[in-house]
Amino acid sequence: MKRLFIFGTGAHARKVYHCAVGCGYEVVAFVDENPQASAPIPGLPVLAADAHLQPAPGDALFVAIGRADVRHRLMAQWGARGWALPALVHVAAWVAPDAQLAEGVLVAAGAVVDTASTIGRGAIVDIGVLVDHECDVGAFSHLRPGQVLGPRSRVAAAV
Repeated sequence: MKRLFIFGTGAHARKVYHCAVGCGYEVVAFVDENPQASAPIPGLPVLAADAHLQPAPGDALFVAIGRADVRHRLMAQWGARGWALPALVHVAAWVAPDAQLAEGVLVAAGAVVDTASTIGRGAIVDIGVLVDHECDVGAFSHLRPGQVLGPRSRVAAAV
């Protein structure tokens, strides 16, 4: 089983946890910069972000932070340390086989990413979002729950 660390301890991190488990990951721990942070899932530890964690072979980290600028900073820092930053697709979402998801993308429950669409690095395709064919969603953007993108829509990068 693939091991995953989740950076963040808020409601978005809890959403990512459930998605990751459905994707077959073993979530090992949450990681946070706040020393008072508590795990959104009881029984899992919260590790300090400054603990200089190093990935074992096959380990990955998902940055589950809502703010685009913080998500951008953390993905750059942890990627530079050698961490894999996978895209996660909820089991109740659908992504066309020819759609492209960059690293750190979350496609949440009920979302659809249709044919020839591209989702940029660190973007969030939230619950129930519909991305029609040939869309281009910019890096670190956040498509809000229920948002609909028509064919060939463009969403600018958030950072």
